[in-house]
Amino acid sequence: MLLRASDAPPEPPVDLDAFLARERARAEAGLEAIKDAVLDGAPPALRVPMAYALETRGKRLRPILCVAAYRAVRGKEPPEELWGLAAAVEVVHTYSLVHDDLPCMDDDDLRRGRPTVHRVYGPTGAMLAGAALIPAAVRVLDSRAAALGLSAEVRSRLAVELCRAGGAAGMVGGQLLDLEGEDKPVDADGLERIHRGKTAALLAASLRIGGIVAGATDAQLAALTLYGEDLGLAFQIVDDILDVVGDTEALGKPRGSDETLGKCTYPSLFGVDGARELAGERVDEAVAALGGAGLHAPELEALAYYVLERHH
Repeated sequence: MLLRASDAPPEPPVDLDAFLARERARAEAGLEAIKDAVLDGAPPALRVPMAYALETRGKRLRPILCVAAYRAVRGKEPPEELWGLAAAVEVVHTYSLVHDDLPCMDDDDLRRGRPTVHRVYGPTGAMLAGAALIPAAVRVLDSRAAALGLSAEVRSRLAVELCRAGGAAGMVGGQLLDLEGEDKPVDADGLERIHRGKTAALLAASLRIGGIVAGATDAQLAALTLYGEDLGLAFQIVDDILDVVGDTEALGKPRGSDETLGKCTYPSLFGVDGARELAGERVDEAVAALGGAGLHAPELEALAYYVLERHH
């Protein structure tokens, strides 16, 4: 069990299993609701691999975080349309997984327990399908923001958040640093730079987007950002640990793939126990950031401990 080194997490103020089951169902419904809009205009040869990528089941953590951030700021349930907007963030995450798996990147055969897009539709089909998902996500984000009655200024802010996180300053830049670090010495600061871009950027953007829709103050947005960045780093640390000690069937991909690719990981720098301690520290800092801004966010606190203790 991947607990904090300092102590076990307090009993979460929400029933985490029930919460995740309910929220994942809502996230899946939101993704299904925007699917036709995402695929709109794509020729059949592109539409099919795009749909295959979108249908791959996952944790749906990013849309869940987006909606939880809205609740933390507004203190009430969001309009149903927010789930469609939050699903646009998941579409960008999906593109990143499709490209991550390509032969020129990590060359993975499995993603979440089934063949990767390039194994089914070829590298060219996967590359183009992933690329097509990016502008489709922004288009859907804007249309759902308009349906929520948000102003053009706010809609523009949301698009900028999503594009920044998914682009050179975020995921793409982080992926480049990750590839450049293969079979080369990378120190702790360098490893953090990789994963602040590759993993943490979109998690933080998910929270910021939910906060912006809810009308968050600058202080609240800053707290959500810190929470997201620390959560993203904790998520990656646990990912690295699971690649060493996890179960291949539960992971949905072969264990030990990081070592095979010559990647620097948190366990390779700090050992498994040291990495666990570091993940716990990141989660503590994430939760503290919320309290520091006066955000009452039991769902976000529970999600932080879920990230720490997950097994896949």
